[in-house]
Amino acid sequence: MDTFFNQKNRERMGKVLLLLGIAAVLYVGMKFVNEMKAFDGGASDLANASTIDVSGTGTAFAIPNIASESFTIEQKAATVAAAQAAVTGKANAAVAFLKSAGVAEKDIQTTNYSAYPEYSYPNPCSSDACPLSAKEPKLLGYTVSETITVKIRNTENVGTIIDGLGSRGVTGLSGPDFTVDNPDTVNAQARKLAIDDAEAKAEVLARDLGVDLVRVVRFNESAGGGYPMPMYAAKDSMAVGAAAPTSVLPAGQNKYVSNVTITYEIR
Repeated sequence: MDTFFNQKNRERMGKVLLLLGIAAVLYVGMKFVNEMKAFDGGASDLANASTIDVSGTGTAFAIPNIASESFTIEQKAATVAAAQAAVTGKANAAVAFLKSAGVAEKDIQTTNYSAYPEYSYPNPCSSDACPLSAKEPKLLGYTVSETITVKIRNTENVGTIIDGLGSRGVTGLSGPDFTVDNPDTVNAQARKLAIDDAEAKAEVLARDLGVDLVRVVRFNESAGGGYPMPMYAAKDSMAVGAAAPTSVLPAGQNKYVSNVTITYEIR
């Protein structure tokens, strides 16, 4: 054993290991170079390939199943506390009504709350005889405002809910905004129709040009959907004790459009 691991054998084994290491490095390096050449060749082929661009449009429609409504409760008072108490009372009444109308608590959200002072500003007084008190603004009181956004999942109840809010001290109503709970599904339908439209155009174009479609090398899409949000304003007939017919607010249907551009390699 001592003879086998003498100095000469150790040197010979070291040389063998060194040669094996060099061979491994060369193998990995050559493989990397070959792969890069193949990649560059593919990119070069694509850059030199003949292509055509075609566009397609697809339109899908969906009946909205959700309505979003925002309302504001505002109160002026001599103190912040008094204004807050009034707003809180009206907000609690509005939220209780929403829950009784079947709106889930998770679909009721405060989106803004503010409290600020209000002043009156006297006419400018530049005379030296003008008292200092005449130059200073006078505090009139405080205004507290709370805005709540509600998601109504039963669109048939939108008119009843809006009328009910109007009779509970709501000073501003905005909406409803009719939307689809899962717009991705409708957008996918529109995109599929747009792709089919582009493919049909590409086949006609290729036939007219006397070429063959090889593959898709580039794809681009722009999509949009939904109607602008209509506005709803509270009317005097919504005052407490007034009798008024229930508002009818048709949800209609939302339009979703997809525009695609597809680049085909041809030969």
